Amino acid sequence: MKIKNFLKFFAGIFAVPMLFASCEEEQMSTNTLSVEPSDAITFLASGNDPVLLTVTTDADSWDYTAPEWIEATKDGNTLTVNASDNTTNGSRSGRIEFTAGNADRVNVVVMQDARSGGDTPGGDGISASVLDAESSDNDLEIYISDADPDYTANVKIVLESPAASDMDVKLVLDTEYAAEYSYTHGDIDCENFPESAITLGNNGVVSISAGETESEPLAVTLDGSSLAKNVNYLVSIVVDESSCPAGISFSTEGKRLNYLAKKQLPKEIKNVVYLEVNNTNPLNLLEYMLEDGTPFFDVAILFAANINYDEGKDIVYLHNNPNVQALLDETDVYIQPLREAGIEVQLGLLPNHTPAGLLNLSVEGAQMFAADVANACAQYGLDGCSMDEEYRSGSSDSYLFNPPTSGMYLCYELKKAFEEQCDWPCQISVFDFGWSWSMTGVPSGYTAGDLVDFHVANYGGKSSPMDGMTLKDCSGKSIECNRGYQCTMSESEARQMKENGYGWCMWFAFHPQVGGGINNNASRIDPLIKAAARGFYDMELQEPTGYYTKIGEGQYDPERHQRTW
Repeated sequence: MKIKNFLKFFAGIFAVPMLFASCEEEQMSTNTLSVEPSDAITFLASGNDPVLLTVTTDADSWDYTAPEWIEATKDGNTLTVNASDNTTNGSRSGRIEFTAGNADRVNVVVMQDARSGGDTPGGDGISASVLDAESSDNDLEIYISDADPDYTANVKIVLESPAASDMDVKLVLDTEYAAEYSYTHGDIDCENFPESAITLGNNGVVSISAGETESEPLAVTLDGSSLAKNVNYLVSIVVDESSCPAGISFSTEGKRLNYLAKKQLPKEIKNVVYLEVNNTNPLNLLEYMLEDGTPFFDVAILFAANINYDEGKDIVYLHNNPNVQALLDETDVYIQPLREAGIEVQLGLLPNHTPAGLLNLSVEGAQMFAADVANACAQYGLDGCSMDEEYRSGSSDSYLFNPPTSGMYLCYELKKAFEEQCDWPCQISVFDFGWSWSMTGVPSGYTAGDLVDFHVANYGGKSSPMDGMTLKDCSGKSIECNRGYQCTMSESEARQMKENGYGWCMWFAFHPQVGGGINNNASRIDPLIKAAARGFYDMELQEPTGYYTKIGEGQYDPERHQRTW
């Protein structure tokens, strides 16, 4: 693994005026020191060519220290490095430490393979490796949450060619490896995962059947309930050399599997995205994952279904255009994968150029429409609804609107209907544009915070807490992704939103696919999302590499396409 040494540069003169001339303070300075190349050096067991390191410093001189097996020759501003032959069955690692004046020390990691034949008995037999069963990697970062502190990883042994006979290999925990792991991973600070909280299934014995190239997975269970925040915990699993059967050979890297476990911190700010589903495939959100494997977006709103009024039948009802209905009909393809990944999905609600709105229903009208919405959430597996009072037109003297109540009464009826029809918690969110800004008309005995779970402002604005709410229920920013309204976000701005106590950030009309009726705005918005990830969570965004398309009216493509931009 290549290691980068991060150097600090400080320079300056500190002059402090004193009351007494005899106590004048001397100027202080800090030297600089760098070594190139600074990547880790890996040598074979024998027969290596030397590596030349160049030292740059403004100090009068520089020096180095290294283990005895590292052969080093200093000449001017260079150090020629090689390794003596490794005649043992074990790999080794160390580091060359450079010093110069009062500069920060620089370390270069040096690793050397074991002698030919591998680290374990078996000579030049079948090459074998210990790997994570899911990723087929041997060096992983994992995150454990408070909500689900029991984490299970599965381990396998993979052979280069089929096993000649049935064999068992025993795996054990290596609690002495933390220092070496730190050396080879850029001096990362880590400590051992509590040994009592680790369980190796089948007492660590992995079985490989004759004729097979892979073992059955072995469960490794971690109890993360006692993990502290911001601490790296190492689980290093290694082959017990005494158990290794004749005929297989593990290399230096192949004999070990490392898990670096961290406590997954709860999100202080969540992201809600309004998807213009007439143009956008919801599966695109699965491309946007933080470095800990959790989704960047927390709530997706299918924008939008409608409240409609049928004058002939004198009813208000939920209406879905062909695009919304197509997603609902194929909920297992386009909606449930989001929910399984941890993204809640709400149904957007919008008037549709009729007298029916979300703010002017009577008690009877609110009860009628709430039952319709809750039925849809129960039928299609949704997590609630989002309210946006736009595009209402006309008037009617129907009992469904007279006497009118308020949008808050509709929220009250929705909460009741959700509890009656859905076996899971459902939320209600509000887009402030066109809504009752004061959220008046709250039924007696309730507050706005009892009925609305969060609300977001119009583009460029910030929502404010109403009765029973805090800033955690409000958005600190609303971004219009398609047309670019208030379309900015920096890491410092995101960090300031978090420090100010806001709980939400809104993204409208995000559309990262090629084609469609709105812009492919990923190239403009991806940098904003990455900045938000750093500012909100101190994490990087995993680079999105794919996208999903909508191919026609009521038609979405479940196939993932590779990005080419």
